[in-house]
Amino acid sequence: MKSRYRFPSGESFEAGIADLLDLLEQNQQFYQNYLEIFDNLDDGTFVARGNGFCETQYSEEFIESQMAKYRLRTECLEKWIGEYQKTKPGLRSYVRVMKKRHSPQQLDEKSEKVIAVLEAHPAFVSAKTVMLYSSLPDEVRTSGLIEKWRQSKRVILPTVVGDDIVPVELTPDTPFVVGDFDILEPKNHPYEGGYDLIVVPGMAFDKKGNRLGRGKGYYDRFLSQHHSTRKIGICFDFQLLEKIPTEPNDVPMDEIICGLY
Repeated sequence: MKSRYRFPSGESFEAGIADLLDLLEQNQQFYQNYLEIFDNLDDGTFVARGNGFCETQYSEEFIESQMAKYRLRTECLEKWIGEYQKTKPGLRSYVRVMKKRHSPQQLDEKSEKVIAVLEAHPAFVSAKTVMLYSSLPDEVRTSGLIEKWRQSKRVILPTVVGDDIVPVELTPDTPFVVGDFDILEPKNHPYEGGYDLIVVPGMAFDKKGNRLGRGKGYYDRFLSQHHSTRKIGICFDFQLLEKIPTEPNDVPMDEIICGLY
């Protein structure tokens, strides 16, 4: 969905979150180009090198006006993107766009870093029973983690039945079937025991532990039954945001691992 925006200079345009992010990147680059020229001014004029400015002379006054123009546009774009992120639907759109800006190989590399931090975490090391999750293509990859630890820990995976998560224990002979969202889910009797650790995916998290899900409320309903269990959210670095809007039924994480902290 696109909205109409207007720069202070009067230029009007329609854009969605992907367009705003592209425009922000372009205007930041334009500002940096003119800043580089300004820093190398000589006697009021300068023949720029590269970046589309080659063999062109600019006055100091013109360069300053262009810097001001692109600085103001950047500020406007950052403000509009910030407004977009104040709602949960807007944040989900923003995160989806950010995911598409990364190749599968890049997400693989980021996943490896996140999983390495998780595996070294004292809560994971000491956990005997841990709930993990079968990852979607745009989530931190967990298939290797599950296979690595299913023999030495009691691994529980979530399945979706109706509107709820039903946990299932992953035993050596547990078969997998394709469940909701085309996720491979273990087929076994529901697990009714406790957990030492629950590892939780999400569309985004903030630094206070708040989580943004996909909007169905599956995890919030499930986690509300396990308040005393340690909960660690895992995500890519660009999914860790400053602030996520919350509602009373949202269940926060005890800690977030995104490969940076």
